[in-house]
Amino acid sequence: MTEGKRVLRELTEFILPSRRQARNCEACGQPFHCGASLGGCWCFQIKLSPDVRKLLRERYRACLCRACLEQFAEAPK
Repeated sequence: MTEGKRVLRELTEFILPSRRQARNCEACGQPFHCGASLGGCWCFQIKLSPDVRKLLRERYRACLCRACLEQFAEAPK
């Protein structure tokens, strides 16, 4: 792949998250598409306590799907 095609592909994936290759959620194993784009990411809309964020950073290395993040946000403190 030429450098120009690679850059164009990466830019397209950044602007249109649905064009990205699916990832597997580290928590549940289900495939999902990362929502990061020029407008931000859906994961920033989910309110997590500082303690939960710390726990997630310790437990997981990669992104989690929206459903899992929402479950962590709703879990009893």
